[in-house]
Amino acid sequence: MKKFFTALTLIPPLLLTACSPVPEPSDALEVAARTVQSGALSRDGNWAVIGSVYHGGGYWHLPGAERLFNWNHSDALGTLMLAADISPDGGWAATVDEQSLVLWSTETGSSRGFWRLAAGVNDLALGRHGNVALLGMVDGRAAFYNVRGGGVYQSFEHQGEVNSVAVNDDLSLALTGGEDFAARLWDSQTGELIFEKIYREPVQRVALTADGSRAFVAAQYDRVEIIDVASQRVLWQLPLSKEKMLRGLSVTVARFSQDGQYLLTGRPDGRVQLWDIDGQEEVYTWQLPKRKAWQPTANAVMDLSFTEHGDQYKAIGSNGFVYTLSY
Repeated sequence: MKKFFTALTLIPPLLLTACSPVPEPSDALEVAARTVQSGALSRDGNWAVIGSVYHGGGYWHLPGAERLFNWNHSDALGTLMLAADISPDGGWAATVDEQSLVLWSTETGSSRGFWRLAAGVNDLALGRHGNVALLGMVDGRAAFYNVRGGGVYQSFEHQGEVNSVAVNDDLSLALTGGEDFAARLWDSQTGELIFEKIYREPVQRVALTADGSRAFVAAQYDRVEIIDVASQRVLWQLPLSKEKMLRGLSVTVARFSQDGQYLLTGRPDGRVQLWDIDGQEEVYTWQLPKRKAWQPTANAVMDLSFTEHGDQYKAIGSNGFVYTLSY
């Protein structure tokens, strides 16, 4: 049985000054020869699911730099995985291609469920023990899916594609964000809408703390904010450049620390930022490098994680590397 760390303690470093160069990662592990279509990190940053464009899916033990399992949805060519996630307890993973959803055991590497999908999936969030998955679908639904037995528990409606989904650890809450400019929080057991926020542009990315007390919402061209779930009050609007927001600055991934006090965000230009929510300040920034400096395409951040080390974090880049971020 793998040991996973759930209590993470962070000691904030000195803030970067305006003239400081943006640090690059302290270490890198190549997990794909070229590009990565999707990727997911375990909560402790020790394990990763990599959906490679050229090599199909794989499950990695990062400290050992070892690809443990090859995961594909058929025996033919490598599967082009569009989304992936690892359960918070670390025992399960789920992957999605254009037509199917597969549940995997991270202990044995075997598939434990294979399901055909009624519509394409933009995002997925796997439940704590791999029993359910919340799917953000292109047909305007977020489906709370039984990945052990099949079928849908609940369906949460939007008036456009659902771009991003999140669940808390006890599965009582589901957060969805869509092309209809709405972020909606749902009671996942009853299907009741708890509250919604309407933005001026589509909602790209949402996230929840493990206990469901705080929500993250990013709307492209508009704003990025953290919401207190109980009061439905905005705790903090992240101080991102208004000029860059108007030019389409987006957030590709967001993850809260286990205690909900810190936040990691990643962008399509390779920028990773660590935020102190209670202190309302940016703590540190890193820049993921390109595979080749002359390439015009940026190294997008695919996933992020905190680790058991308070001064280290992990990031998956679209260029096929998993990076260690240190301060």
